[in-house]
Amino acid sequence: MAKISKNTKAKKETKAAAPRKSADPRALWSMSHAPSLDEDSSKLQILPAVFFTAFIILIVRMVSYTRPMDQFFWSAGKTDIIDFFSYGKMIALLACAGLTALVLVFRVCTQSLTIKRSYAYIPMAVYCVFVLLSYLTSDYKDFSLLGYNDRFEGTLPLLAYMLMLFFIINTVNGERSVRWILYGLVISSVILSVLGISQALGMDFFRTTLGQKLLVPNYTMEGGLKAWNAIDAAAEQGELFLEFSFNQKEIYQTVYNINYVSFYLTLLVPLFGMLFIRSFNAGKEEAVWKKAGWAVMFALTVFNLIGSVSSGGLMGMTAVVAFALILLNVRIKNWWKPVLILIIIACIIAGVTVDRWLPEVMRSTNSVASAASSSSEPVKLKKAYIDSIITGENYVDVTMNGETFSIVVKEEDGQVKSMVLEDLEGNRIAMKPTADKGVYSVDDDRFRDYATVAYTSNEGTFYVVLGTYDKDWHFPITEDGVLYRNGFGNWVQLHDIPAIGFENNQRFGSGRGYIWSRTFPMMKDTVLLGHGADTYTLYFPHEDYVGKYNSGTFRDNVDIIVDKPHNMYMGAWIGTGGISVIALLALWGIYLVQSMKLYFKHDFADNSLLSFAGVGIMFGIFGFLVAGLVNDSTVSVMPMFYGLLGCGISINMMLSRKEMQTPADAE
Repeated sequence: MAKISKNTKAKKETKAAAPRKSADPRALWSMSHAPSLDEDSSKLQILPAVFFTAFIILIVRMVSYTRPMDQFFWSAGKTDIIDFFSYGKMIALLACAGLTALVLVFRVCTQSLTIKRSYAYIPMAVYCVFVLLSYLTSDYKDFSLLGYNDRFEGTLPLLAYMLMLFFIINTVNGERSVRWILYGLVISSVILSVLGISQALGMDFFRTTLGQKLLVPNYTMEGGLKAWNAIDAAAEQGELFLEFSFNQKEIYQTVYNINYVSFYLTLLVPLFGMLFIRSFNAGKEEAVWKKAGWAVMFALTVFNLIGSVSSGGLMGMTAVVAFALILLNVRIKNWWKPVLILIIIACIIAGVTVDRWLPEVMRSTNSVASAASSSSEPVKLKKAYIDSIITGENYVDVTMNGETFSIVVKEEDGQVKSMVLEDLEGNRIAMKPTADKGVYSVDDDRFRDYATVAYTSNEGTFYVVLGTYDKDWHFPITEDGVLYRNGFGNWVQLHDIPAIGFENNQRFGSGRGYIWSRTFPMMKDTVLLGHGADTYTLYFPHEDYVGKYNSGTFRDNVDIIVDKPHNMYMGAWIGTGGISVIALLALWGIYLVQSMKLYFKHDFADNSLLSFAGVGIMFGIFGFLVAGLVNDSTVSVMPMFYGLLGCGISINMMLSRKEMQTPADAE
């Protein structure tokens, strides 16, 4: 009989003692030393996810930077810019993503990385490809890399979102990780909510001496004075060192815009509401202080959402309530006591803040109602509707209330000799002098009550001036023809601007009707590739001074810079292209469809944290996507969105595994 060596025998015993396990069907790819997907990640590895989801939103600090703004006619040309709310968040986001990349490299080097199976990776990969391609083909790479001023949601931040989403999906493996993220959200929400309450009460913390010192580094100012000393000196005089663009009692927290407050809170209100329901249902098993704690979190976030006076957030929450009624149906009857408590809390807060939100709701309702009657013709008043102003080589064509006349400049030997008016047929229109020197009325019934024309000169340049009800339009006569002089002193050629929709209601949504009507034509150029992430501002037709004048919303400031579309889908379409938007919709759709299938039949009988957190996150994501129809993607709110999305996807995987588990598997 052949002799078996000791080594061979040992190997056989080892093999018999530890049989090879079959591959985990939940894993797309797993390395040799990767822990089981049932084993939660270490606390250190979950920290980047917690910071990304809960704490980036808190960062606010004065930062100065330089941008080549002098190349744009629609800008004041200021190249040195100061930011408080976005630049620091962007840097923190990139730092967090960099640390996360190191963690992933560590996992690979230690053979401990597992990638879960998920269809979400496909649209994520497609999105990243088109973000990169849009950057590579962008004409403004210096802006597209990090993002536009005050926004900073460029190529690198967008890729950082996807990296963090991938990391969270493959790091959150158990209830402990979910708790860490939830507790991080509780801490940041308390800070933000208290800050918002201070702002609502007219006692804005950032207007205090301490608050301003937290905002401003103690840099040396011109003259050698330290910034903090200047803050103290201003306080002694009863003044503020910083100039605030926010009105008193406006809730802006740390997110730069009151609209963004309600935007991100659509994520948290349903989440905290569902966690309160779970805590209440636990009865004596859950401490009273925990029940009270979740109720307080719900109340704080509802107060700030309503108090921010943004109809976008209210629209998102209305969609959440409708969605919850459909999905949970009979379960809500079983939870009637905690649901009733939440309703009472919301009603009390709504009653206390009625003077803040009711005017906004009424204004939005009237705006929508007037949009529905878009078939009516614009009213012809003394305040004329200007259809267009077009500048040419020696003329300015002006169309008012559907009628056109031309201001024609006559020159001889390069010198301006005269100015005449003509109609479309070339017939001369008489001008009558007015009491103002050099100003003439238009002696034609079609224009007499709506316009005047004048001439003037300044620093050797001859100007033609068109006078309307509340604005004078200055047109310098230059070597390049007749141009328009904007509020920044720059000379611009005017032409017809394409527009689609909202013809008679451009006030809709605080000017969104006007902005969207100009954005729709822009979208046809970015069906495949965008102009570069966060470059919307650079491609908007800012020379549409006539459109702004007619919009009503921007009538008093036609030089306003439209830096965002107030619709995160349109912004992405322009920046990274239509394919990237389809990829995002697929990503979000995959999550929502999987969630609806899971929670529609889920009985919530075990009252588990994962179940209630999971459905709360789903409601929040849904409400956020609805609110995104009237709000913009921004570095202030998107980290929380993608952090909760990744957490929600992981929770769905855990719950699905648990539901499919047989009793034998559980043992």
